Amino acid sequence: MNLHKERKIFIMKKILALVLVFMLTLGTVAFAAEFKDMPDDWSTAALTAAVENGLLGGSGGYIYPSDNMTRAEMATIMARACGATKEAVITGFTDVNPDDWFYASMAKAVAMGAFTGSDNKLNPDNPITRQEAFLVLSRVFGLATFNVDTAILDTFKDGGKVDDWAKKGVAAIIASGYVAGNDGYLNPLDNISRAEFAVVMDRLIKYYIDDAEAEIPTDGNVMVRVPGVNLNGIKTDKMVVIGDGVGEGDFEVKDAEILNKLVIRAGTKVSVAGAFTEIATVVPGVVVYGTHDNIEKVHSCDGSRFEFPTLIMLPGTGDAE
Repeated sequence: MNLHKERKIFIMKKILALVLVFMLTLGTVAFAAEFKDMPDDWSTAALTAAVENGLLGGSGGYIYPSDNMTRAEMATIMARACGATKEAVITGFTDVNPDDWFYASMAKAVAMGAFTGSDNKLNPDNPITRQEAFLVLSRVFGLATFNVDTAILDTFKDGGKVDDWAKKGVAAIIASGYVAGNDGYLNPLDNISRAEFAVVMDRLIKYYIDDAEAEIPTDGNVMVRVPGVNLNGIKTDKMVVIGDGVGEGDFEVKDAEILNKLVIRAGTKVSVAGAFTEIATVVPGVVVYGTHDNIEKVHSCDGSRFEFPTLIMLPGTGDAE
């Protein structure tokens, strides 16, 4: 094959690739816009992002933005957001059955540590309150791993209504800047709507990485949902989450500068080197090793640990000095 013909084939492939990307982009945007009840307000951008990133779907052409979010729906979104595939055994819970549409999602949410249930029940059909949702998000994203001053709740007129078991998680998500309340009220006991939850998720994660070859954005929080993504050399002041979809195995984050939080939800051995404000493991079975000269804080959850040349840290929280 001569050089001229090779060049023509190369150009055609490039054009076809661009056309495909253009069509897929149009299709995604159109899909989000096709919902008959898609609002035109403060939640539109977040709902559109939730649809485009595979977090939210609808039914019969409706997305039901004002409906209360159920625990099953939140479990589904959490599993999708993190790319989770592992399922816990949930046969001990009396209110879920293998035939339920949400069964796999609930099993994944339990495996993720997002949901724990109580009295042998997961209450999948119950609407989830704002304080419950904030607590789950704090667990999943490791927001409450470091010392949290619950006094921040007192800045809200109804902060005293937050139940004791939820205070740390709710305070953490507020302190992290993802929840601000409305007119001085937090409304912790109110149910959270699908639109409200989409907005909080949009603040938590701006970019979802589903392509191992993708360039990592640095102007928003990132969730990595697939294995093989190269995080070496990344420089950002945003949160980076190694999602469940990365799976087991070894990976590294070297020559990096993450001046926010690196949250590790996957992997077996994680090698780190660079400058980090916080590193938190929030799932068991992870060993983080490397150098810690420029790591300010680390948190190791039960079943995981940090191993540095001059520091071995079992489950707990502390300064990496």
